[in-house]
Amino acid sequence: MGEDTLFKHESLQDLDSVIAYLEAVRDGFAQRRLTLADQERQIILEPMGLVRFNLEAKCKGQGCKLTLKFAWKDQPADQDAGNLTIAVG
Repeated sequence: MGEDTLFKHESLQDLDSVIAYLEAVRDGFAQRRLTLADQERQIILEPMGLVRFNLEAKCKGQGCKLTLKFAWKDQPADQDAGNLTIAVG
């Protein structure tokens, strides 16, 4: 990308919409291109090389939070990949 760009979006969504967004992100990574847009902004991301993956989950009282972060450099870097297991159910 080369330039400093920030795209941020927050909203309340039903579970089916969240699933559709996650599937779109998965498809974007598979195609090596993610386009994120709303009424005001757009950003195109092109993941390559090794991707740093950060997952954080916590529950406090009746509220739970899951945070997923992905980071990469425009040029592939030599790094070791870590192992993570995510199970359904």
